[in-house]
Order: sequence, then structure tokens, then C-alpha cells
Amino acid sequence: MARPRRDHTKITGKFARLAKELAALRPEDLTLKEISKITGLSTATLSRATDPNRCPSWQTMVEYLTAFGEDPNEWRPMWEMYANERQRQAAGVPVDRTQRAAYQRQRPTHVVNQAEYAIALGDLRLWRGNPPYKTMVSRAREAHVPISQSTISEALSGKILPTEDAVKGILAGLLMDSSDPEYHEWLEARRVLDAGRRREKITAKSLQHSATRRVIRPRPMRTVVRRED
Repeated sequence: MARPRRDHTKITGKFARLAKELAALRPEDLTLKEISKITGLSTATLSRATDPNRCPSWQTMVEYLTAFGEDPNEWRPMWEMYANERQRQAAGVPVDRTQRAAYQRQRPTHVVNQAEYAIALGDLRLWRGNPPYKTMVSRAREAHVPISQSTISEALSGKILPTEDAVKGILAGLLMDSSDPEYHEWLEARRVLDAGRRREKITAKSLQHSATRRVIRPRPMRTVVRRED
């Protein structure tokens, strides 16, 4: 049986944003084997290019993008933000920050759901040097907003909408405090998402209650007749 393509709308992982944008270039409703025949790329290359858990090499990027009619140079700034130093050196790309200017990270004011909130937090982490979770935990503890590595992982992978205290811990782990205006944007965006979830739950319960509620018919009033002697 031919291997089906992955639903890129459900991709999660450390490199989810890059993987989603690369996966979106593939033709719709085709298996990896069918795409392989059309492009000449191996199924292994197709899978490596859209693996959300690791950054593809620049060679894989060039092969993949060229096969789909894209200019690799236009994707280079974004790729550099995800690539590690070894990958950039292997690609022969200078580690000049001005080359990354074309890539704009997703801001908290632009998120519309839990998945985008996670992606935006991941972008912020990359933008601030991509510190390990262990380092973030240590920084958060020093800032008196403790957070666990597991909570950071679940929040950045989109598994949970972090609590407000957890968001503060993540931001502290990325060396952002309340003196930065963006700090409050993260908290506000989180409140908006939480409020939306609460409204949806209340609406769903209200509709369910309306559908199952018994209609009580009023009983007719009885007239008391007094006997006259």
C-alpha cells in the first residue's frame, strides 16, 4: 500500500512551523510515493524535509524547494533561524544576523488559537538564542517564577495552553520580564485564548441543557367552592 502523506495541519514538534510551510508546497491528495515519482525526490528526502522534530540540512532544503519550483534563497533566512551552527557552516552560509532579517517571528498579538500560541513561543525561544529547557528552568527559578521542563515542553509543543504563571516562567526562562512591553502582550494573548475556551464550554453546556430540559406544563388552577348552608 502506498504511504499516505501526512496532514500538515496537524504537525507538531520543535520545528513545526518550518515543517508545515514546507509540507504545504506538496500537491494535495497525493502519497509520498506518487510525489516521489513526480519530483524525482526519494520518499526519504520528502520525509526529512518535513520532519517537525529536526531541521533538515541545507542540501535537503535545496533539493526539496527546487523540486517544487521554489527559490531556495528566499527560504534561507527562515531556515537559518532553525539550523544549528554546524548546519550553517556546512551550508557555507555566514552567521550574519542581517541575513535573518527577512524572517519575522510570529508575535503574540497575531495568534488566534492554542497551536499558534505554541508556535509563537517557539519562535521567541529561537529568537533569544534557543536556550535548553534546563537553562530556562534555572532562569525561571532565579526570577521566582518556577516552572518544570515538562510544562515548557507541553506548552511549546501545543499540547496545553499554559497557565498565566507558566507563561511568566517561560518568559523568565527567555530573559524577558515585565519591563518589556511584549511581556504583557503574551499574558493578554493567553487570557484571550482562555476566555474563548471558557465561552465555548459554557455555550456547549447551555445548548446541551436546552436540548434535554423537560418542558413543564402549568397545571390548571382549581376553584374552591364554598358550601353555603
